[in-house]
Amino acid sequence: MFCLKIPVTCLSLIIATFTTYSVVISQVEASPIPTQQQTATNWLLEGQSKIKQQDYSGALSDFTQAIAIDPQNAEAYYHRGLVYLQYTQERYFHPDGSIAGCERVDGLRISCPVELIDKVAEYRDLGIADFSQAILLNPRYAAAYHQRGLIEEETEKKLVDFQVAKELYQQQSLELLKTDKFAETLTIWETIDELDNKTQSLSRLQVLQASQDLKNPINSSTVSPELCEQLEQQGRMALRNGDVNKALQRYKRLVSKCQDAKYQRIRKVIEALEKNRN
Repeated sequence: MFCLKIPVTCLSLIIATFTTYSVVISQVEASPIPTQQQTATNWLLEGQSKIKQQDYSGALSDFTQAIAIDPQNAEAYYHRGLVYLQYTQERYFHPDGSIAGCERVDGLRISCPVELIDKVAEYRDLGIADFSQAILLNPRYAAAYHQRGLIEEETEKKLVDFQVAKELYQQQSLELLKTDKFAETLTIWETIDELDNKTQSLSRLQVLQASQDLKNPINSSTVSPELCEQLEQQGRMALRNGDVNKALQRYKRLVSKCQDAKYQRIRKVIEALEKNRN
């Protein structure tokens, strides 16, 4: 048995316990299953179906079969990584703060079998390896960077993956704007918002700046954050309703008043909307 102080336990397991993973299941068109041999795509489809049914063991086997048939299939590595990611979340905190498979020693400590801690770490490493392979095969795989960042333990690596994922998601959203797919664009922006929040939280934990720097960081907005947020939401609402002119009006006002880095990507959104309108 291995004893841990509660604060350390909570910190080391917080990713596996509390993180909500926004899993992006890629849509693959179904095709008839050959009578003699399954194709990699067929195994991928079956694995995706089993994930929805929470049959993770079956899904793991299906994705492994897809990889055996087509080792260059980035989708199969990504989805198998999602299964390993689920395995890191199999044990949750009980209401008293203890963990399934562990016992409370006293008010400050809980005792967990070493093999339990090692197993979670093993699944995390396998998930990271699969997400990394998906990225190697497809360097523009935004969701793979996103998911790898969520289960990375090192703060610096998490920040790098989140930044790359945000940039790639932004590029995807600009492509969608070209074809007026506003709903899909807004969904991606919501994912970027989540990553922005995670990045900010990690940065605050990583570096303790002087109080003055925190009050007025470089390139931050000099207007109220509430106004900036309001303008962005108004722009999104207009876009959701297909009112491009109103969206442009709100976004132009936003970038002129709010200097925070998170709002500066809106400049490219303005360029894309104006180009489409012309």
